Amino acid sequence: METRESTTACHKAPLPDDFWDLSAEQALGRACVACGKALGVGAVYRGPVLGRDGGMLLDADVYACPPPADGR
Repeated sequence: METRESTTACHKAPLPDDFWDLSAEQALGRACVACGKALGVGAVYRGPVLGRDGGMLLDADVYACPPPADGR
């Protein structure tokens, strides 16, 4: 699984363009869509990441780490 190193907070990071850019854990909502860390209480819903495999829809609802305590 790839992780992201950036100064942007996970809950504000851009979503991947395609379902195939997600790890299995990210697609299942168990890992942060931005950094790949396991999620717990306070995870933030980020929306769907869309994908297709022929006629099959592969959309996944993804989540991110909660905002830091300072709210940024």
